[in-house]
Amino acid sequence: MKHKIILFINLLAIIPLIFCNAVAVRAEKPARVLILPFTVHSDKDLTFLKDGITDMLSTRLTLEGKLLPLSKGETGQEIKSLSESVDEQTAISLGRKLGADYVSYGSLTVFGDSISTDARFFDLHKNEPLVIFYESGKGHSDVIYHVNLFAGQISERVFGRKTFSPRPSRKTTSSDESRKHPDLIWKELKKKTEGTAAPVSEPLSVATVPDTVPGAVSEQAAGAVWKSRNFKIRIKGVAVGDVDGDGTNETVFISRKEVLIYRYLAGRFVKLGEVRSNLFHNHISVDVADINGNGKSEIFVTNMNNDRGMLLSFVLEWDGAEFAKIVDKSGWYYRVLNVPGKGNVLLGQKREVREIFAPGVYELKWGNGVYVSADRRILPEEINVFGFNYGDILNNGQEEIIAFTKNDYIRILGRDGNEEWNSGERFGGSATYIEFPAEASASIGNQKETDHFYLPQRILITDTDKDGKNEVIVCRNTDTTRRIFSRLRMFKSGHIECLGWESLGLYPKWATRQISGYISDYVVGDMDNDGKNELVFSVVAKTSSVLGKAKSFIVSQEFPSKPEN
Repeated sequence: MKHKIILFINLLAIIPLIFCNAVAVRAEKPARVLILPFTVHSDKDLTFLKDGITDMLSTRLTLEGKLLPLSKGETGQEIKSLSESVDEQTAISLGRKLGADYVSYGSLTVFGDSISTDARFFDLHKNEPLVIFYESGKGHSDVIYHVNLFAGQISERVFGRKTFSPRPSRKTTSSDESRKHPDLIWKELKKKTEGTAAPVSEPLSVATVPDTVPGAVSEQAAGAVWKSRNFKIRIKGVAVGDVDGDGTNETVFISRKEVLIYRYLAGRFVKLGEVRSNLFHNHISVDVADINGNGKSEIFVTNMNNDRGMLLSFVLEWDGAEFAKIVDKSGWYYRVLNVPGKGNVLLGQKREVREIFAPGVYELKWGNGVYVSADRRILPEEINVFGFNYGDILNNGQEEIIAFTKNDYIRILGRDGNEEWNSGERFGGSATYIEFPAEASASIGNQKETDHFYLPQRILITDTDKDGKNEVIVCRNTDTTRRIFSRLRMFKSGHIECLGWESLGLYPKWATRQISGYISDYVVGDMDNDGKNELVFSVVAKTSSVLGKAKSFIVSQEFPSKPEN
C-alpha cells in the first residue's frame, strides 16, 4: 500500500511535466495560413499581378516559429477549383477544410490609373477577422506597397512583430511606366522591395486620375475614383440618398426585377436590403428623395409589366424592419429632379392605351397617404418626363429648359419655348427602352411586332467646382450602330462630360475617362458620406447572353477642384 501511494505521488509530479512538454512542443509548431489568390477587378488581363501578390504574401507571412503558409502541394486542386470571386464564407470553408489556422484573402480593383486593395486576415478558431485592410493608390508600385502594408499589419497586430518599409519611389512617372510591359514593372518593383519588411501604418493620399477625352478642354485634375465589385446583373438605374433616416446616405440601384440598397463603408459596399419584383415586371428607372417629409427618402421605381404593357410603378420606404411598399401598382412614370435653388422635385407622367406618354408632365406632392398631381409643367409636347431639366443654365439669373431630342442632341429652350441653342452633336445614349406596337406590323400568329422607344438619359445641373456657376453633366455613350436601327443599340464605350456655358454655347470643361461598355445612369450625391458630393454612375461592362451573365459595377468620382489663377 505504501509503495502504491509513493507511485501515485510520483505520477502526479510527472503529469505537469508531460503537459508542459506537450504545450512547449505545440507552441514551437507554427500556425498555418491559407493564402488565397486575390480577386482582380479590371478590364485588363492582370494575371501577373494576381500571381505576384500571392507570391509576395507567401514570403511576407512566413514568420519563423510563428506562421507558415500552406504550400501549393497542400492546396493544389482546391485553389484551382475556386470561382473568380472569393467571399468570406468560401474562404472560411476552404481554410477549415485544409486544416489551416488562418486564411488570407482579398481583392484588387483597377480603374484607370486608380488602384484599391481590400484584404482580410481571418482567425478560423476565433471565427473573426483579425486584420481588415483597405488602401487606395496609383500605379503598380502601390500594389507592392499595399501588400507590404497588409503583411506588416498582420505581423504587428497578430504576432507582435513591428516592421517598416518605405513607400516605393515615384521617380518614374506614369507616362514612363505606360511604355513598359506590366511584367517588367512587376519584376523591377519586386526586386526593389525584396527582403523589405512591411510598414506598420502610414496614411495614403487618395489617387487622382488625369481623365481627359478627345474634345474635352480642361486643365483641371479630375477627382479620385472608387469602383465597386462586379455585380452579375445589368444595372439600369442608380440613385443616392438617406433611405433609412439615420443621417447617412445609401446607394440604390436597380436591375430588371431587383432593387438593391447598399452603403459605402470604409471603402466597402455593404448590402442593406433587396426587393424583388414579379418575373414579368421590368424596372425602368429609380430615384430617391424625401417627398413626404418624414426624414426618410422614398425609393421611386418606375416599373412596367412587359406582358401587358402597363405601368405598375411603386414606392418603397423603410419602416424600421424592411423596405416596404407605401405605393403599389401606380400608373405614373417617376422622375426626381434636383433643381438648383429648389431642391428635389418629384415629377410624374401618365401613359395612355395607344401612346407611351400621355400629354402633361406634373409635379407630384404627398397628401393623404398618396402622391397627387399638383402643377403641370409648361414644356414642349415632344419632351417627356425623362431626359430634361431646368434651372439657371446660362448663369444669368434666368430659368431655362435643357432637354435631349429624340436623336440625343441637346437643346436649351427659353421660358417661351423658343430654342436658344442646340449641340449639333449627339450626347446621351441609353439601352433602356419601352416596347410599343409597330405602326405597320403584321401579326405572326398571335404575336405582333414591336418597336423600341429608347428613354433619354438624365441631364444634371450643378455647380461642380463651387465657383458660383452652374454646369451641365451628361453622359456620352458610343453606339456602333449610330442610332440607325430602331430596335438595336450596341455600345462599345462611354464617358461623362461636364459642360459649362459661355456666350457661344455649352463647351466641355472636363470629362471622365473612356470606359469599356456603357454608362447606364448617373447622379450627383454624397455616396461616401464625407460631406462632399461626388459623381456616381453605373457601368454595364457586359450584357447577359448565351455566353454568360451580365457584369455591372458602380463608380464614384470626386469632382475636380477649381483651378488656381
